[in-house]
Amino acid sequence: MTTAESEAREQGHGNQGQRHGASIMSSSEIVFETEWFNIERQTYDDIEALEGKPFYRINAPDGVMVLAVTESDQLVMVEQFRPAIGQHTLELPAGARDSNETPEETAARELYEETGYVCKSLTSLGVGRLMASRLNAYQYPFLGLGAKLDSSYVAREDIKVRLVYPQELKELAVNQGFGQYAALALMVLADWKIGTSLTQPERTAQRVIRNE
Repeated sequence: MTTAESEAREQGHGNQGQRHGASIMSSSEIVFETEWFNIERQTYDDIEALEGKPFYRINAPDGVMVLAVTESDQLVMVEQFRPAIGQHTLELPAGARDSNETPEETAARELYEETGYVCKSLTSLGVGRLMASRLNAYQYPFLGLGAKLDSSYVAREDIKVRLVYPQELKELAVNQGFGQYAALALMVLADWKIGTSLTQPERTAQRVIRNE
């Protein structure tokens, strides 16, 4: 499904009697709004689990996440402070899609804005959800190969770029030093769909496949 299709499907969220699969939403209202997201109160008459209570959905723009790999098989990652958990985190570059962008354009922009890296190729790994229980946005994962730093890039003060080998990331994840599980899912998708060996870094004889 394309971003445009996902938006078209979600645009009628304020209409009463809207059908969502096997259930019908009887009413909806935006009860809180920011520049980044809004919260929509929905009521369903036929979902027993709700016990007559309203459901609160978070409406937010679609997003991207980029698994960028350098020529030396290092992953381009970022460290930044996350107010929601009050901690600095290690993550893959990611961000929200602007309304006039394709997912691929967003992926290239977010990667450059956060890290200064540019990839020889960006390959879509599909489309999915991050939190289907509450958030309506789609997430578009990308694999970027041949990532190189633009020498003219001015680094951001609030983001630290780290180059991490897959083996190092594996050790961090196994020992609870890395918590962005969506990033691990991207590595699995890259291995399954593209044929990389990012989830098996001990196989040093097999380097990441590159699109030359």
